[in-house]
Amino acid sequence: MSVFSKVKGFLSRHRNKFLIGGALVAGSVFLTRYAQTRLRQWHEKEAMEFIERNRKQAHFESINRTCNQTIVNLSASLLESIYHTVSSEETIEILKKHPENKIEMWNTLKVQVFTRAGCVIYSLVMLVLTLKVQLNIVGGYLYKDPTSVPADMQEKYLSLCQHFLNTGVARLAKVMEFEVNKLVQKIDLKKMMKLSDFEAIFWSLQSSLDANAANPVNHLREYIFKNDPPNSDDVYSNMLRDTADLLESDEIKFLVIHNVNTGFVLLGDQLSEFFTDNKPKITEITANGGPDQFENPFMAKKPLAKLVPILNGLLSKQSFPQNFTHHLIVSEKLQMLCANVYESLLG
Repeated sequence: MSVFSKVKGFLSRHRNKFLIGGALVAGSVFLTRYAQTRLRQWHEKEAMEFIERNRKQAHFESINRTCNQTIVNLSASLLESIYHTVSSEETIEILKKHPENKIEMWNTLKVQVFTRAGCVIYSLVMLVLTLKVQLNIVGGYLYKDPTSVPADMQEKYLSLCQHFLNTGVARLAKVMEFEVNKLVQKIDLKKMMKLSDFEAIFWSLQSSLDANAANPVNHLREYIFKNDPPNSDDVYSNMLRDTADLLESDEIKFLVIHNVNTGFVLLGDQLSEFFTDNKPKITEITANGGPDQFENPFMAKKPLAKLVPILNGLLSKQSFPQNFTHHLIVSEKLQMLCANVYESLLG
């Protein structure tokens, strides 16, 4: 039998095996190439998504750096507006001259200082929340289409806060003064006040404002907007409606209340530093075994007449307002708000 006949016989006998084996090899090659193609596509998709996430994150962070700088700049203008609207300087100058009606002037100063405190806290919260909403709305539109919101439209849109500075602050000051006057007018200037007494006034002020028909929590939109947003379908009108809807949302109302509460707590913390030179003192035993006396600010008392000028000093731009503004800028809850607003416009 020739070699060729033997090969032919071998192939004939194992024909099915070769067919099955060939199919398996071909299938393996096909599946391998398919898997490689799918893996490459998956890697490309992951890389594109990674690049997109990084681009989005970088854009979001850039928008919020701009937002934070805008807050710092406008907060200075806001404080100037508050100090002009609720001015205590003239009253202080009159008191320096020892007028005959000094008790009346001291009572006037008392109302002015508490009114200023309330205005500073509420106004800063309202301004910061509005700007964070606005800048992230702009950021969302710009990410989708960098040409959708030109510079002049951005400037016009952000001028909403200028209306608040020019008109909203004065309106808030009137409401604040009315409620403060009811709370503190009858408190004697000679009354010895503990820190808890001040905290009670702050909490009562918030409660009184909540019951007021013009309270800034439920009517934030009215303090910011001069007119109702138009019903047009252009980008600018859409941004105005988005802003108005957000300012009326339950999430924003919660954040206003939360941050106002925080503001009064921070003010109380700073005020507590001025209570520590009074008795009673609490004696503790130090690590060395000797007595160590410190003053408990929650037990200490001072006459209201001494605390009013201290509170007025804390409200200067270099003290409490600056600290509170920084607190609002870095607040995790407000950062989450920014992210939610930004993402909602990309969906």
